[in-house]
Amino acid sequence: MNKNITVDNLKEYSKKLMFTMKEEEYSTLKDEFDILLKQVELIDKVPGIKDYEPMSFPFPLEGAYLREDKPIDSISREDAFSNCKDVKDECVSVPKVVA
Repeated sequence: MNKNITVDNLKEYSKKLMFTMKEEEYSTLKDEFDILLKQVELIDKVPGIKDYEPMSFPFPLEGAYLREDKPIDSISREDAFSNCKDVKDECVSVPKVVA
């Protein structure tokens, strides 16, 4: 894994994510990443850290479960589309809301 973040990397990532930054902001962001990577290196040095599995949530989720997926009665397509203004190719057509 490459642990060196360069300004060129950040420019490439910002282009892929389709946002722009001022030139001086890239330098500031690179400095922030350097600090973050140093902190991660410190965490890696904690004795016994490799013995623990990473957690996605810091607390046990008692009672959090997925219900069993059971098929239920549904309405017909005609009934579902009966209240729609515009239907194209068996899909509800809505106006564009993002420029």
